[in-house]
Amino acid sequence: MTSKNNKNFEINVSPVPSGFRNLIKKSGMHICCYYENVPSGICHAAKLPYSKKNMRQFPYFVLTHLIGGDGVYTNDELGKWLDMKPGWGVIASPFSYNSYGGKNKNFIEDAICFEGKVAQVLFEGGIIKNGLIYLGNERRLLPTINKLREGTVSALLEANAMLQNLLFKLNHEQASPQSPANNHKIVRLLQRIQDNPGKWWTVSAMAEYCNISENYLRTLFRKHTGLAPKEYIDNLKMNRAVEMLNNPKMKIYEISERLGYRDNYHFIRRFTKVLGQSPGKYRKMVLRY
Repeated sequence: MTSKNNKNFEINVSPVPSGFRNLIKKSGMHICCYYENVPSGICHAAKLPYSKKNMRQFPYFVLTHLIGGDGVYTNDELGKWLDMKPGWGVIASPFSYNSYGGKNKNFIEDAICFEGKVAQVLFEGGIIKNGLIYLGNERRLLPTINKLREGTVSALLEANAMLQNLLFKLNHEQASPQSPANNHKIVRLLQRIQDNPGKWWTVSAMAEYCNISENYLRTLFRKHTGLAPKEYIDNLKMNRAVEMLNNPKMKIYEISERLGYRDNYHFIRRFTKVLGQSPGKYRKMVLRY
């Protein structure tokens, strides 16, 4: 079924003719439906309490590209909503919990929904990953959608190959240190670290949060901050400690606990090493003036 109107958008929930469907499925990839230039409306779930109950699941893979308006996105692992701007997209695997849509304006999207053994292998091999993905301003799903419109067996098989090729390209692009997607991941991680100075982050935990390797995390971290991850966290904790030491009512052991140190001695030792004097001496010096 195809739906068009005078606003020039199209939803096609059966781009593969029924007579060709079994043959196309044997190829390992079946495109179930596509959206072109569709305004999907405001995401009301973003205004509700954060919960899996307010998310949705699709029975197939979804690749959507925000081409106009604005958006928000979350999944069951994020714990919060992320803003989206045109150029960004979402990949969702079958039955994963996610939600996205417009924030203050319509979420105008191109999207392709697909399934099959090849898609599952790409997911298990890490080529397809749940989450935000950067596609840029070029409408990169349109060539595949236009090929589907031809409706012949050869065109449908070619559309499958075009989609697979796009998924590989997107995976390579996201792996680049210059990728906006990786920039976004690091910015999001840095914000999370700053918002939770008491959390004890390891390089392993940071890499897992960003869904990248530890070596790659170190490369991106130095690119963005000029520091190794441990140096950055040390500096952040010490800066927060200095702020709290200016409050004479706060005990040193309370500062240590708030910054996530396992004991007071560990905090005093790190503070002394980084700043050249103990927290007690620093406080006396500051309060003297």
